[in-house]
Amino acid sequence: MSDYYSILGVPKTANDVEIKAAFRRLAKIYHPDKNPNNPDAKHVFQNVLKAYNTLIHPSSRKRYDQRGELYAIPVKTQHTKRKNQKEWTFTEEELQRRQYYEKHYKAKQQERARHHTPPAKAHSDYKYILFATPIAVALLMLIVYLFTETPKTILLHPKKVVIEPAKALPPAVTVASRLPNGEKPYTGYFGGIKTFDTPNAIKINNTSVYDAVIVVLDKKTNSYLQHAYLQASYSVEFYKLPGTGVYWKCMLGKNWNETKFLLNKQVIGAFDSIAQYQNRQKTPILFTPADVVETEVLDIIKTGSKIKKYIGNETDFFEK
Repeated sequence: MSDYYSILGVPKTANDVEIKAAFRRLAKIYHPDKNPNNPDAKHVFQNVLKAYNTLIHPSSRKRYDQRGELYAIPVKTQHTKRKNQKEWTFTEEELQRRQYYEKHYKAKQQERARHHTPPAKAHSDYKYILFATPIAVALLMLIVYLFTETPKTILLHPKKVVIEPAKALPPAVTVASRLPNGEKPYTGYFGGIKTFDTPNAIKINNTSVYDAVIVVLDKKTNSYLQHAYLQASYSVEFYKLPGTGVYWKCMLGKNWNETKFLLNKQVIGAFDSIAQYQNRQKTPILFTPADVVETEVLDIIKTGSKIKKYIGNETDFFEK
């Protein structure tokens, strides 16, 4: 078992800069793209990434320091079990019943064989074989059904585990991953949130079919204030914003990938399929005493639309 600090090779007093530097150094060594012929590289990199994502966020790092043993990573073991091999388990009572049946059934069969004289065959045996074969197949299928359990698939979701019957997927199809609403995936890059002693707030309704990461910035200084992950068809509110006004930017996409790099590997975590970046700097939100909660609508912008000026790019999204 290894703890996250030893995995990254940093002391428990390490700050964010030291943790980030250690992660980048290890990512250059163990990233699967750099080790295509090393089957253990992916496992090592996943452990490094999990340690980094836990320690770079103050809240998750605090929880880990308090309950570190719950986060310990088990050593990877090799399983000799063949693919699709079934495991059969029997209770002691069932085993005794089978042994009793086998013992007495065989005894009856042997006794019957000693006293039974087979009659002379008057007809061909082929018709009996044709009649008995379907019955034997049906009985075999019934026995297999009674003693075989339906396999289960564990579907992982952040903060909970749901067990459902397994469903076959066609080749090359993956299940899209998502973060919980309100998650802050770029705390390690942007830093902590900034709030002001005001009632000002904005509510953003995501009416698109894509998930989004939304960043709110100060209109006056262009400095970072808050950010959050928002799933499709949900809303999010940002509170205690400065009275000088704010504006927001967003990244839209599907299938969150926590190992994907952006901005020349300065940022880790992004959508596998990024649909669009948007930047609303040209239309900031100015709060008034009569209306301190502003509502904005988020949707994909068509390139031929009148509001195509809001379409941004990766560089200005991460500008802070």
